[in-house]
Amino acid sequence: MAATVSFPVVNMEKLETEEKATATEIIRDACENWGFFELLNHGISHELMDEVERLTKAHYAIFREAKFQEFAARTLEAGDKGADVKDVDWESTFFVRHLPASNLADLPDVDDHYRQVMKQFASEIQKLSEKLLDLLCENLGLEPGYLKSAFAGSNGPTFGTKVSAYPPCPRPDLVDGLRAHTDAGGIILLFQDDQVSGLQLLKDGEWVDVPPIRHAIVVNIGDQLEVITNGRYKSVMHRVLTRPDGNRMSIASFYNPGADAVIFPAPAFVGGAADEEERAEATYPRFVFEDYMNLYVRHKFEAKEPRFEAMKSAIATA
Repeated sequence: MAATVSFPVVNMEKLETEEKATATEIIRDACENWGFFELLNHGISHELMDEVERLTKAHYAIFREAKFQEFAARTLEAGDKGADVKDVDWESTFFVRHLPASNLADLPDVDDHYRQVMKQFASEIQKLSEKLLDLLCENLGLEPGYLKSAFAGSNGPTFGTKVSAYPPCPRPDLVDGLRAHTDAGGIILLFQDDQVSGLQLLKDGEWVDVPPIRHAIVVNIGDQLEVITNGRYKSVMHRVLTRPDGNRMSIASFYNPGADAVIFPAPAFVGGAADEEERAEATYPRFVFEDYMNLYVRHKFEAKEPRFEAMKSAIATA
């Protein structure tokens, strides 16, 4: 059962007013204690968001629903026969890469109008991601641009979008929409269905609903920001529940470090020096992002702490 608590919501317009201190305090508390918050008045037009939603739901109905129904029938049949189907996710997804190179033109079954709308939406989400990274730098007392630079690697950040549908499931007890996990990357911006809920985060041992709010953008902290802040910000477990009614839309954009970016706790959080002796004060390891991702894909639905320890061990034996 999900706990009932006041979920952190930030009206970004207040960042330009005398209420800025209150808004930044909500962001600080959310990053440190929740790992999630929601943004209102974030600068992305409601008309664009409505068109993205309309096209995405139509695309699922035309091109993906029949294939998903085949998967659903197999999964339910296996579950009814006593098989454990907890290692699958009740979702239909496709992925769009934006940076360092886009695959938008190569996606099958996506018409030119949907392509153009997705491109425009991705551009807006990228700008918002980078604005948030600057806000987080200010919040953390880091020099302007520190986080964006930390993500850059030799070829800029990695940026992509996972487009998902979580259709109705007649047996919510049998299978989750998406199993509990933390996100491997940097900062994640989600445009979620405002009519169908299901996303939950784990806070203080309780599952908490991430409330659907029309035209909001949900933000969550990935593992890399936890590392860079040396644990001040938290990447938290979250999941998507299945529901017997409603087809939940989810468009999650991941603004991540470049593949060869070297990730490590900012010196500001480990004594202010970057030499080997001071680095030992860091709770978290230093590693190349691609190496972490190679580990993550094998252990996504497990706790993050053993991943961090494995990266430490890999460095120690290198």
